[in-house]
Order: sequence, then C-alpha cells, then structure tokens
Amino acid sequence: MIVTAMSCSLIGNILVISNQSMLADALSHSVLLGIVLGFFLTQDLNSPLLLIGASVFGVLTIVMIEAIHSQKVAQDAATGLVFTFFFALGVMLISLFARNVHLDLDVVLMGEVLFTPFVRSQLLGVDLPVALLRGSLLLIFLALFYFLYFRRLSLYLFDKTQARLVGVNLGLLKMSLTFLVSLTIVAAFDSLGSITVISFLVAPAMIASLWSQTFLTFTMLSLLSSILLASLGYYLGMLLDVTVSGISAVVALISFLVLLLVKNIVVLISKRKPI
Repeated sequence: MIVTAMSCSLIGNILVISNQSMLADALSHSVLLGIVLGFFLTQDLNSPLLLIGASVFGVLTIVMIEAIHSQKVAQDAATGLVFTFFFALGVMLISLFARNVHLDLDVVLMGEVLFTPFVRSQLLGVDLPVALLRGSLLLIFLALFYFLYFRRLSLYLFDKTQARLVGVNLGLLKMSLTFLVSLTIVAAFDSLGSITVISFLVAPAMIASLWSQTFLTFTMLSLLSSILLASLGYYLGMLLDVTVSGISAVVALISFLVLLLVKNIVVLISKRKPI
C-alpha cells in the first residue's frame, strides 16, 4: 500500500500543479472500456492486456478532452462528456456480454488492499504479492522518469515559455505524462480502489504545497506525506475494523485540514508585531 501511495504521489504532483486533480476521477471511469475490451480478448482478469487497454483508453480520454476543449468548450464540460461516454460504453458491454463477471467492481472500483497478499507470483525464486511487485516496478519507473526529466518537467509545469526556448519537446512530454497518469491510476485501482487512489493522488501533493517553496522540496514532502497517510490509514483500518480504503481517504482529508490550520496559525503568529 505504501509503495502504491508513493507512486500516486509522484504522478499526483503533476496533476495538482497543473490544476487537473479531478482528471483522475474521469480516468477511473473511462478506462473501464479498455479493461472490458481487454477481458473480451483474453478472458483473463489477470492478463497484462487489461492494463495496456486501460492505459490506452486513458490516453485517448485526455486526447479527446483536449480536442473538445480546443473548440472553445469549457474543460470541465469536455471532461464530463468524454468520460461518461466511455464509461457508459463499458457498462453496456458488461451488461450485454459479461453479466457474471465482476469486472467493473473488482478490477476498477472496489479494490481491497487486505486481499492483495493472497495473489502471489514468483520473481527470481522469491514468492511475492503481485500487487507489491507491480507497485514496486511502477515506483522505480516513475522515480527514474523524475530523475532523468526533473529539470524539463519543472520547466514544463512552471514556465512553458522557457521550456520552449531551451528546446523541450512539450508535445512529447505531455503525451508521456498522460500515459504515466493513466498507467499509474489503472495499476493502483486493483489493490486500493478508486476512492483511495484519487485521495493518494491529491492529498500528499496538497499537503506538500502548504510547506514547500521549490519543486524538489514539494516532491520530497509529497512522498513523505504519502508514506505517513498510507501507514496511518492502514493502522486505523486494522484498529477500528473498517475498510482500509475508506479510512485512508478520510485520514487524507483530516490530515490536510489539520495541517492547513497549523499553517494558518503559524502565519498569524509570524505576522504579529512585537510589543
């Protein structure tokens, strides 16, 4: 859970800074069509083709949203039109051809972290949970992407004009980020569920934004926040005997509000003039 939360925080930083936080919610619905089509081809819920199909439709969703938005349609309106279209098609296909397969709930929406240790795989002779293996590979890939493209990513997020001047291919970088967002969201849904994934995409970055002044500090604080939120959510879920996914989302909001209050108090104290 911690590994997946860290991956979500890395990609969530980009969404929050770009003011596209709720794009994750749109993708959580639209990628269902890609998963359904992948299942129809393979008849296997564990096939990698489901992940590939979902990622492709995630990219297609963002491309269609941008295309409609470019025709002077509001961003939120374009988002609502596109993701409901893909989600409706996915639900229709399930209702027609896969009534006995809990494809929409088990793979995309519900996810239960407590069950992930029971689905295991062998890696170099070591028996590991599939979710841990997949989450670790995703985290390594995202960390490598940050390491290689950190400066270009900073320019893209904060100063696109300067990025163009120094030769950054903005179109290619944007498509790469779009694919990574889709890949991260889909990979995390299986174990965490959509509500938790969205909270881990947004909450760590929002918490980090309260206390950071540079992109590097912002990234480090968001990673730390994701670790703490995931750990606290899991511990409280076990202690209170409630769903870990649900309590994690609750903890995320409460943590942000508490830290926001603390920051406001600190700012007020710092502004007080000495007597």
